[in-house]
Amino acid sequence: MSDGPLPRRPSDRLAAALASTGSRIERLRMTALAVACAAVLLVCAVLWFGRAFTIDPTRRAVDELDVPAWAAVDADDETYGSRWCVGECRVRVRTWASEGTVEDTGSEYRRTVLANGWIPADEALCVGGEGGTGCYVRDELFLELWVVPVTCSDRYELCVGSEVTAVVTSQAALPRLAEYRRTADAD
Repeated sequence: MSDGPLPRRPSDRLAAALASTGSRIERLRMTALAVACAAVLLVCAVLWFGRAFTIDPTRRAVDELDVPAWAAVDADDETYGSRWCVGECRVRVRTWASEGTVEDTGSEYRRTVLANGWIPADEALCVGGEGGTGCYVRDELFLELWVVPVTCSDRYELCVGSEVTAVVTSQAALPRLAEYRRTADAD
């Protein structure tokens, strides 16, 4: 049961064996290439989905607030709660120092927030803070901005600028945030 008659000369047998080996090597190369391509695609997919699942939406929201350099000289972050609202929902508070006046800084942040797809929220949802430039909602997130003048430690020091505080959280956290604010005001 062979595919044909066996070659009679040893050189013909050697040539047939080499041809058979060559086609097996070619199939092996193609299989290895296919496995390598599949592995690269799988790694890319894992990295892309991993990034989507590991970047906190509240952090992404405050990072998207791209204002001019004078309006965000430096930033300070404070974060608490669980990203998945286990026990307590994630709340991110970012504070920026601004070289502009309260009015200029507030209007720049308002313009940036609205340009990023945030829409003004019902004022009843606002937790409230000093200053205030409004409350906004986008998707499942809530954002409240406060702009206040900077405070100087020395009354003779020239104080110019303002301070911006952005509170970003899930809308599910609003009742807890309002409760926290009421207890802070009572103290």
